[in-house]
Amino acid sequence: MSAQCVQCGAELDVPPALCASCGAIQPFRPELSLFGVVGMAECYDLNPQLLRDQVLKLQKGLHPDRFANAEPASRRASLEWSTRLNEALAVLRDPLRRADYLLKRQGVDALGEQVKVADPELLMTQMIYRERLEDLVRAHDLTALDTLRQEVEAAATKAVDKLRMLLESLPCNQPDAAGSALRELQFLDKLLGEIDRSEESLQNA
Repeated sequence: MSAQCVQCGAELDVPPALCASCGAIQPFRPELSLFGVVGMAECYDLNPQLLRDQVLKLQKGLHPDRFANAEPASRRASLEWSTRLNEALAVLRDPLRRADYLLKRQGVDALGEQVKVADPELLMTQMIYRERLEDLVRAHDLTALDTLRQEVEAAATKAVDKLRMLLESLPCNQPDAAGSALRELQFLDKLLGEIDRSEESLQNA
């Protein structure tokens, strides 16, 4: 969506927060997606380092400190753009949150409370992993816990690869399969957190 600078009338580049011609900050545009805010194409398979570099570059130009003595509208716009940039970095750099965001963009809430995990294979996998974790914690076996972590990390990588394939073209034409892969990744992500806490607890015991 093209737009013109509110100060000089020049056509705005992408991302549109600052005018490339006169440097003026533009009114915040809440209709922009997180990808639009950072000026990147909407896709799942993005480069996290490129995303971080882009956000940091934009944050330097939009930081509220630069507009401390500006008129109220510019100060407000700076704060709104900066807040949205922070949200974009937090969501888009995370494979789980990025997939969830893209699916929600097409009306699919795969992680909502109303969604029930009906995949018997996933339910069985969850039960087996949790029982193994409980057994290893009871046995105070840090070596086996590290082995379990590596196994779960490998499974999480496979889930991300599956999402990358399913979300290669947008909107996703297999939303049910993508939702299932997303729920699997969510479980594995939570399990890795539980392993971290278990290892820390045993090391400090």
